[in-house]
Amino acid sequence: MDKKWLFALAALVVVLLSFYFYRKYRVAPAIDFNAIGLVDLKNKPVKFGQLSGKKTVICFSASWCPNCFTELEAINDVKEQLNEVNIVVISDEPLEKVKAFAERKNYPFVFLKMDRSFQSIGINSIPTSYIFNSRLQVIRETVG
Repeated sequence: MDKKWLFALAALVVVLLSFYFYRKYRVAPAIDFNAIGLVDLKNKPVKFGQLSGKKTVICFSASWCPNCFTELEAINDVKEQLNEVNIVVISDEPLEKVKAFAERKNYPFVFLKMDRSFQSIGINSIPTSYIFNSRLQVIRETVG
């Protein structure tokens, strides 16, 4: 009888840990985008509200991330079909790295630097992307 309880307890722990890691690494966090400090490549402040009026895709990304390259390439491939959509790439890397990445890749996207780490706003896996309607309401999220 004790082995059955031990097995049940171990199974419960595995299920709970699986749920925890799924929520942490595969579910996009709810973010207060207005509270994030952003600067453009010229180090000028950018407010999230400035992006309203058009549908917007925000991709939290990094210059060293292979999965981020794949996602940005996919977005770039359909960019012509997304004429009325802002594509914004946000990084938490130093501004010089963000600039170098933007110049090297030459994507027709807006690149911004965030004033804190991704982890501080709940992003534990990149790329993490949000799609907004023209009123800047989240309509879809993707992770990884």
